[in-house]
Amino acid sequence: MSMEQKDVYICYNGADLDWVKRLVEQIESETIDGNEASRHLTAFFDKWDIAPGQSLIDRMNEGMKSARHVIAVLSPEFLKADWPRFEWKHIVAQDPNNSQGRLIPILLRDRSADGGERIDLCAPFRDLRYIDCRKPGEFKRGFVELIRRVRNLPQERGRRLPPLAASAPILPVTAQPEVSWLPDNVADLLLSNLFPVVALPSQIWSAATKFREKKEVWEVVSKAEPFILRDKRLYTFANLSAPETRLIEAVDANTIGKPESRHDWFIRDDRTTWLMALLNSSLSKHLWLQHIKQDGKGRFFFTPGKDNTERKWQMREGRARTVAAKKENPATLTSFWVHHAARIKFKRVGEKLFLSVEPLYLFTSDGSLTVAGKNAGKLSLLWGGRQQNPDVLRNLLFWGAVLAENEKTIRIRTGDKPIILSPIPASAQLDRGVAFDEIRIKALLAQDDADLEKAAIEIQTDGKDADKGDEEDDDTSFE
Repeated sequence: MSMEQKDVYICYNGADLDWVKRLVEQIESETIDGNEASRHLTAFFDKWDIAPGQSLIDRMNEGMKSARHVIAVLSPEFLKADWPRFEWKHIVAQDPNNSQGRLIPILLRDRSADGGERIDLCAPFRDLRYIDCRKPGEFKRGFVELIRRVRNLPQERGRRLPPLAASAPILPVTAQPEVSWLPDNVADLLLSNLFPVVALPSQIWSAATKFREKKEVWEVVSKAEPFILRDKRLYTFANLSAPETRLIEAVDANTIGKPESRHDWFIRDDRTTWLMALLNSSLSKHLWLQHIKQDGKGRFFFTPGKDNTERKWQMREGRARTVAAKKENPATLTSFWVHHAARIKFKRVGEKLFLSVEPLYLFTSDGSLTVAGKNAGKLSLLWGGRQQNPDVLRNLLFWGAVLAENEKTIRIRTGDKPIILSPIPASAQLDRGVAFDEIRIKALLAQDDADLEKAAIEIQTDGKDADKGDEEDDDTSFE
């Protein structure tokens, strides 16, 4: 049976035992995110985690394997001792450049306990920035820096001061050869298809459940808050201890556990995928409540209006936009539907979360079943490839407005605090671009909506598979 994951493994020399014991006690007194209700940090410390009769090497290997970080307490005695060398060489052999950031050095003493020997840092410690705890009065400052690293938080930065320079100096423009394919020397804005996450619920609740499939839960709780099922337990952002939470009907109330920190899920490899699944479950329900269906391939598309009629979406400003329309194919005497659609899911980029949106058009045979066969993929690629940058941007901003329900922010309900996102995609400022290539956003969104009509023309070129459909998941497939 493998050891439960630890936050840190302590690698030290016995000459520093008293100081290390104090360090471990303080580490295990902290929580993973600073919230008193969250779990406490855990450390592998040989004096506490290797019992009499257990194999030293086996337990040390298990401890190092299970720990997210390895703390090396540096001193002259540490670098000369065999057991610490066995431990830190084990970590270095796995990651020589410490690219994963697991190894965290703390410089405790640069002279031996008897004062006769000065520390001689060797690789990798000569190359790595260490936390300096040589002065007794510096323990708190060094400890705070250590805990930020264990929590996988970014380095603190200095405060912002009033600017002293009113404007940047004008630099001479480097002459460029007049070649048509080179960018112009003008400022440009690069927009992504990623909507930044601004805020998330801080806790995740769970309880044992007898259900193994989502549809079983929905049969009992038709208006359930977003959730996922893992290891015979139900996980949700909704507070399972609150009487108004509907999901209580689907769990064993006696097994409701202490809420886990969302930050803890974000930094743990065995929970990151679960967090993304829970976020995407919340997203699916958010769109389902707007009658935006998810097909078997994970694409979201607008369903037809009442009585299977053409559907429009009213923007906050400007005219309504047609989002689902029925079309006739005179060549095959068949009908089909064309829909505004998108691949939408949460993504982790480094230490940040975003909502990725890829607009597309989706064809269905009856407003629900997607067109199958080679033609569907060919047509989607053909039409998407003909779109120009303004068309893509228009559809991206349109989906931002849909996700925000025409409000100023995107607020995805979870049963507790909402997931909040910016409705404006992440961007980057460039110092090169294409001169006079400008897009006026308001004018772009106010354009006549002929997108579905143009897309429909493409499918009429060959309607062989227009009356076939994929098997799809239930339209309440919120994950």
